[in-house]
Amino acid sequence: MNVIKSLLLLYLRTAVRVQLAKIRPIIVGVGGSSGKSSTAGFIETILKTKYKVLGTGGKNSETGIPFSILGIKIKNYSKLDWLRVCLLVPISILFNWKKYDFLVAEMGIDSPLPPKNMGYLLKIINPKVVVLTNIEYEHSVYFEPFIKDNKKPEEEILKLISDEEVSLLKALSQNEIAVLNLDDPEILSVAGDLKARLISLSSEDADADFYLQGVKVDENEFVAEFSNDGEKYSIEIAQSLPLFFDYSLILSIAVCSALGIKVEESIAVLEENFKLPPGRASIFEGIKNTTIIDSSYNSSFNAAAGMLDLLSLIGKDSRRFAVIGDMREQGSLSEMLHKKLAKQIIETSDYAVLIGPETQKYVLPYLREQKFPHRHFVSCTEAMDFIEENVKEGDAILVKGSQNTLFLERVVEMLLKDKTDASGLPRRGVYWDKIRAKTP
Repeated sequence: MNVIKSLLLLYLRTAVRVQLAKIRPIIVGVGGSSGKSSTAGFIETILKTKYKVLGTGGKNSETGIPFSILGIKIKNYSKLDWLRVCLLVPISILFNWKKYDFLVAEMGIDSPLPPKNMGYLLKIINPKVVVLTNIEYEHSVYFEPFIKDNKKPEEEILKLISDEEVSLLKALSQNEIAVLNLDDPEILSVAGDLKARLISLSSEDADADFYLQGVKVDENEFVAEFSNDGEKYSIEIAQSLPLFFDYSLILSIAVCSALGIKVEESIAVLEENFKLPPGRASIFEGIKNTTIIDSSYNSSFNAAAGMLDLLSLIGKDSRRFAVIGDMREQGSLSEMLHKKLAKQIIETSDYAVLIGPETQKYVLPYLREQKFPHRHFVSCTEAMDFIEENVKEGDAILVKGSQNTLFLERVVEMLLKDKTDASGLPRRGVYWDKIRAKTP
């Protein structure tokens, strides 16, 4: 980090500590490789029925977390805008006395080095309750320089990512709470070493505090059945969701149970107020009587595979049209993960539009070899006209890809039947409009 950046970050985290000392909320930290935003949103929704709550709203970085806590919005990240932010910080400390009982903070890592690692985020906030959703390959390219054994890069990268994620759990003391997904091998491996009070979720271990017994999904409903403390429960969401949402829902219920909210109350709140963050699995009506599954916020293999499974279900009586962009920042693992994705595309869809250089290198050859119907485009802009012209009456359409240089929400917006639905897409506002305008 250069000197100016270091001083700016020190300024922000010092201001956050002062602000939190004024308010003294209980901090709930939400970590993991995927599902953080959904889980944090569900926790916030439940807690708001009884308490005053501040959420970071998907802002999970070294600057996003402080801005959320200080109530400051950055507009365009220009030097002038940063100056404006710096001047607003002391004003916020002096005049922002809005009280809240809980801070629900999403905590995301991009690297093993500060300020992009978990250690740095723990210098900003110290959660008393932590939930870790899962651990998988994320931003792998930034972990590659730290590999010591080139014979097993996949294992070592996952271990490096795991070390960062679980440090959030290891920071908890004996009187604090860790909510764990024990079906994740990396999380399970450290569970016995933690000091905190443990609350567990598993679909494999019937002795877990929250035992996930089954999930049923159809075109209009998602039902997860689980047990806790000898009682059986069912949560029913009135829309189709990928199977992996069972973990986000039950983990959020487990967190709120630890904070004193009855399980049945949490279920009722989620069933009545269920809402997804933009670009995570939203369903929209499209042109030509199509159904659009918008998962354009970002992409990793497990998330993309889950969304393709959802496309297969929703589109079982129609043509399944998959718009698939690159999974970015995977480094040397990109080839392996994209080849796995290629097989998933063939198993779950009927036609694929591929976008980006990574899909061109690793997905396109496999689809050609298998004679699977497809087209490839280097950029989103190049693909737009073809997609609009080639979607057919009644298609089920999935849009999924990483955000960097792709921004596939442009495809969703183009295909919407009601253009006002665009307000429910990711990356809204003048700043993102300018970024998209410059993106091919």
